[in-house]
Parts: sequence; C-alpha cells; structure tokens
Amino acid sequence: MTTETSLIRPTRRSLLRGFGAGVAAASGGVQLAQFALGSTPAQAQTKARPVKLAVVAQQMSAQSDQRAWAGFQQWLKTTGLDKSWEVNMTDAKGDPGALVSQIENAITAKSDAILVMFGTLTAAHSALDDLTTSKIPFFSLDSGWQSPAIADITSNNWVMGGQYSQYMVDRLLGEGKQKANICAVIANFHHGTRKRGKVMRAVLTENEWISLQADRVIQYSAFYETTQNVVNDWLARYGNDLDAIWCPWDEPGMAAAEVIKSRNMQDKIFVVSADGQSTAIERMRDPSYPLKATTAQAFEVWGAYTGWLINEIVGKGRPAKEVVPVPTVEFPAPLLVNGVNIPAAGTPTYEATDLYYIYRDRALAGMKA
Repeated sequence: MTTETSLIRPTRRSLLRGFGAGVAAASGGVQLAQFALGSTPAQAQTKARPVKLAVVAQQMSAQSDQRAWAGFQQWLKTTGLDKSWEVNMTDAKGDPGALVSQIENAITAKSDAILVMFGTLTAAHSALDDLTTSKIPFFSLDSGWQSPAIADITSNNWVMGGQYSQYMVDRLLGEGKQKANICAVIANFHHGTRKRGKVMRAVLTENEWISLQADRVIQYSAFYETTQNVVNDWLARYGNDLDAIWCPWDEPGMAAAEVIKSRNMQDKIFVVSADGQSTAIERMRDPSYPLKATTAQAFEVWGAYTGWLINEIVGKGRPAKEVVPVPTVEFPAPLLVNGVNIPAAGTPTYEATDLYYIYRDRALAGMKA
C-alpha cells in the first residue's frame, strides 16, 4: 500500500501524474485515492463520515468548469465515496446574482460544506458574510481567495502570465525583431485573467521595442464572436505591421488563430494564450497553427484535490490549518510550446513535460557521460 510517508517529496511532474492517473482511468484512480487519502478506498469510507456537499459552478459551459468537475467526480467514484456523499451541483450560468442566490440556498439547506468553482466572489460579499455566520466549511476553486474560504485551489496566475508573455517576447527576439507590434485581448471579469493581463503590461515596460497597438476588453458572454470581430478589425487596420496577439485564455486564442488562418497570415502573426484546453492542444499539434504557446492548467487535478481536502477536513475532522497551512493552494502550470513539448494525442495536458525537465535532462545527460 502506498502511504503518505512514502510520498513526502514527490517531484512536480510525478505529483501531477499521480493525480492524473486517477482522473484518467479506474486503475489509476486507485493510485489517486491512495495518494490523496493515505489509505485504500474501503478504509477511506470507514474513517470519514458522509458529507453533504453543495457545489456552485459559475459557468458550466466553460471547459475549465467541466474539466474540474470531471476530476472531482472521478475522484469521488474511485474512492468509493460517491456511495455515501450527497453532492448537489448547481450552475449560475455566468450570472453573479445567481451565484449569490445558489450559495444562499446551500446555506439554507444546511450543507456540511460548500464549494464554489470559478466564482466571481468579489461580487458576492453578502453571501460570504452569511457563510461566515453559518460556520459552514467553505472551499473555492480558482475563484480568488476570499474570506471565509478555507482554501482556493488554483494556479499562480502571476507566474503563468509571465511565462507566456515572456515567451511572446522571446519568440519575437528569435525572429530577429528589433521593433514589434502586438495587440491584446483583455478579460477583467476573472481574477486569473485579470492578473495575467497586468503581468503582460509589466513585461512590456521592460521591452519598449514592442508596441501595444490596441487592446480590447471582452466579457464572457459572446467572447468568441467578439474576439473574432476584434481581430478581423485589427488585421484590416494593421495588416502586415502586426506581429503577435496576446490572449487571456485559450478559447479567445483559438478565435484569434482562426481569423489569422482565414486571412492566410499564419506565417506572419502568432498568438499566445493560457489554460492548455484540449481543443487548443489538439490544434497546436499542427506546426502551422498560429497559437504557439499556452500553459497547462491541471483542472481535473484541482477537482480531485478539492475532494481530498473536503474529505480530510469535513469528513475526517482534521484541523484546517493542518491540511491547508496557507489559504491559496497553487498548482504548477507548465508552459507548452508548439513543436517542443505539446503532449501526444490522448495524453492529458496535466502530464505535459515542463520545459525545466527537458533542459535538466539534456544537461544531466552530459554530466553523467
């Protein structure tokens, strides 16, 4: 039996693979359960009390919400806790007001725990106040930590924004550019995309040879069509003077890439974005596809880890501070570059090889020769 003691110092990649196997297949799911619970699924059920969990999703039509929810469900099934937990999931469908109402309903229903996925919590202060009063254990997933959440499971968006923004700079330098022009699609409605945009602007302050010709703030509603229309306008306005388009996440990135392809400008203009969505990765396996870099957010792993946290704190009664010493739990999000480390078909993005390991292995191969 694998124990927690034997996994005290996992590598970043092995950690993600350990969780990923549990999400991807039943046999790996046992491995996930053993890692997450420190016991077999049967033991997990006897050691923890059943949990009545309310899950409130901001936007279940989003790939990120779907992937995190799939990871949680796989964890629940693999551990066998699906037979004892009562899980009620509601979808706010992008409406911050509906999110507040659904949190309030979960409080009224006297849930044992409440989980909000990708929520706009900055607009939910009344619900958060009521959560504090209720003393119901509250968890969030990529919602930006807000009190009284025990933990927010996410990536470090400052780091992630720096990764692909710096890659954009490096690629332009690699193309021999001494002057470059870019445009940017901005999304301020989510804490993660907002942080990435701020980092991009900071990167540009250190690279004054790059000119931000135009930017456009989009909302989640109709974002794909809005991005297509905006990029069409930019290509008509700036034409061959434009070198790159920065996007806040992969789906606008794909919208921009499709417009570039439709104008046969893929050899001139490239796109960078974030998330590592499966459709984007599939298209990036084509070397000519304009989207050249993204980041691999482990949404399925987040969902599984959230289940583990809730089981440990609510199901087993472990002290929250013992399980979550700091309120933000950040998973690594490796930079994925077209033609370098895009995962093979059928391989989840959370099993992608970080560039660090590629560089490390090349160096160590020489050192060990």
